[in-house]
Amino acid sequence: MDEDQQLLVPRDNGSRRPPRYRAVAEALRRQVQDGHLAAGVKLPALHELADQFKVSTHTVRCAIRILEREGCAYRVPAVGAFVRPHGTAPSSKQTVVALVTYDIGGAFELGIARGIERACQDRGWELQIYDSRSDPKAEVRSLERLERNGVARGAIILPTGNDENIEALFKLKLGGTPIVLLDRSIPGLKVDTIESEHEKGAYQATQYLLDRGHERVYMLTEPPAVSSIAARIRGYELALRDHGISPGPQWRVEVDPEMSARGIKEDHRWLGGHEAALQALKTLKPPIAFFTLNDYIGWGLYKACRESGLRVPQDVSVVCFDDSDITRAMTPPLTVVAQRTNELGQKAVELLDRRLLAENETITPERVRVDVDLIERQSVATLRQV
Repeated sequence: MDEDQQLLVPRDNGSRRPPRYRAVAEALRRQVQDGHLAAGVKLPALHELADQFKVSTHTVRCAIRILEREGCAYRVPAVGAFVRPHGTAPSSKQTVVALVTYDIGGAFELGIARGIERACQDRGWELQIYDSRSDPKAEVRSLERLERNGVARGAIILPTGNDENIEALFKLKLGGTPIVLLDRSIPGLKVDTIESEHEKGAYQATQYLLDRGHERVYMLTEPPAVSSIAARIRGYELALRDHGISPGPQWRVEVDPEMSARGIKEDHRWLGGHEAALQALKTLKPPIAFFTLNDYIGWGLYKACRESGLRVPQDVSVVCFDDSDITRAMTPPLTVVAQRTNELGQKAVELLDRRLLAENETITPERVRVDVDLIERQSVATLRQV
């Protein structure tokens, strides 16, 4: 792995290594501000700067592109880069990037959007947000608008995964717009992707329930229409196998995705989980346990338990994927697998920044995974000591 590929590799102590090209850009910017590099002066050759900062020429090239984008430097073809005289910065428009999401009102999506917004502000970028509210047709219109107007230099996309949407994503990519996919991977679409450790988190949640003596652990989930859901189902089933339980459809309670989408549109995000859980609880006898696909489905399960006269955790134990104000405010508070939403948003912007700086250079798409955290609260009964 060369040093430029290492830009996105965490340090051993868990902190994140600052991108080298940004450190070089900052050093050059200080030299301009201090007068060491005077207005109109040609910047040293790439190899000279590479030797000075002990980085690759590619890293230096990316750093100079940042200065050009900020108006601190300009390029003369076949000659080199020069320090731009003060007050003569070009009138080019601010860099605009787009976030396309299926539900900006959700806690997970909002947390990511805030991370993206902060990272864009740090770079002086303008962020445009397109929210489809889980309507695939609205999402397709947003993607087509991005392709048509060409205002956004790149896009970070948290898609619904609908077939129409996938076709629009391919068209946007083929049209030359740099794309970072969030929380999804789509076969054949060669773009940068970033997602949480879904399989690992689902395994931990299921193992947590099994270790506490629960022999009947059900998963309340939508069908595996997108990669993140499929990964959580894999993690859940792997944990069952490791405890000698043969996974099968009898252990999964399916939530109707159309009911979930309706809940988002009507601001009753618990609706899909509530309807599925209400039916399941008519036949399942306590004590039982559920791992739920997300916090809204967990919320729906809580409501269904109350309406069915069942108590959490005495009758029904629950662990859900995702953390939010909702999971903390429930009675009792929900044990969760929390996603690091701010980190997901920040790293998505880093991937897009890297892609924009590369311009026409060929860079292999990256797939970045962000760790998750099991947070123990009071929604699980212990039937057997761990």
